[in-house]
Amino acid sequence: MIKEPFVPSAAAVAISMALAIPVDSALAATTLSVQATADTFLTSYTQQANSDMSSFGAMMISSPQADPLQGISEVRTMENLVSYNTATIKAGFDAQYGAGNWHVTDVQIKWYTNFDIQGVPANNNQFNVPHAGYFGISYFGNDSWFDPTTAGATGLTVSSPKVTWNSVYGGGAWSNLFTGQTSLGTFYYPTGTFNGTTSCAGEICAPRLWDLNLATPLVDDILAGGFLSFHSYAADDQVVYLVNQLTKPDAHPQIFISAAAGPAPVPVPAAAWLFASALAWLSVLGRRRAA
Repeated sequence: MIKEPFVPSAAAVAISMALAIPVDSALAATTLSVQATADTFLTSYTQQANSDMSSFGAMMISSPQADPLQGISEVRTMENLVSYNTATIKAGFDAQYGAGNWHVTDVQIKWYTNFDIQGVPANNNQFNVPHAGYFGISYFGNDSWFDPTTAGATGLTVSSPKVTWNSVYGGGAWSNLFTGQTSLGTFYYPTGTFNGTTSCAGEICAPRLWDLNLATPLVDDILAGGFLSFHSYAADDQVVYLVNQLTKPDAHPQIFISAAAGPAPVPVPAAAWLFASALAWLSVLGRRRAA
C-alpha cells in the first residue's frame, strides 16, 4: 500500500504561521535624541559628602577606592544622577506617527569621558583613578531633585535641600530619592586609550552607548514625554568610570530613543508555544494513524 505524503492539518498550519510572526516587527524605527537636562554625582568623601557636585565638569561612578596617586588615602564611593527631558522626543514621534500611534523599541544613553585610560588619574583628586569593571543603571521616578528651569551648564543651582551623599545616604532630606527604583541593566566599562587633559570635544572624547532594558516605568514616562532620571553605581569592587557633565563645554550626556509605528507588540507566552506544539504533534500522530 502506498501511503499518502503527510500534510499538516489546516489548524496546525494556522497556529504555526501565527506564532512565527516576530515579537517586534519594527521595520521602520526612528531614533531621536536630546542632551541631559540635569546631572550631578554623589561622593562619600568626607570633605564633599555634604557638597553639591553638579558643577565640576565631570561626574564619577566608583566602587570604594582610595586615590594614593593623588594623595587621597580615604576610600571613596561615587554615584551618578542624570535626567533627560523627553518632551521634544514625544512631540517628534507624535508628528511622525500620530499621537498614541507609536511604541518604544530601544533606549540608549551616550556618555563621554576625557580620562579613559586605566590607572591614569584625572587632573583632580576629587576623582578616583579610572579602572575597568561593572556598573549598574537604574531608573527612578522622583524628578524633583533638580529644577529644570535652572539646571544645566552651570550645575543644578539648587538652593535647598542640596542633593549630596549625606542627604541621600546619611538620613537627610533625599533619603527616599531612590525608593522603588528599577534596574535597567548591568554594564561593563572596559576603559580605553583616550586622555584629553585639555581637550574633550565631540566624538573624540571616548563616547560609549549603553543599551537599557525597556522597563515599564521608563517606557511609560517616554510615552508621556516626561523627565527620565537615572541612577548609576558600581556593580563590583573594581569599576571607576569618569563621565562628562553638562558643565563641560562639549560632549554632554545624551539619550537616544527609537520608536516605530503602532502599539507595542504583545509577546507570545511560552505556554502558547507549548500548546501549539502539542496540537501540531497530535495532528502528526493522527495523520500517521489514518495512513
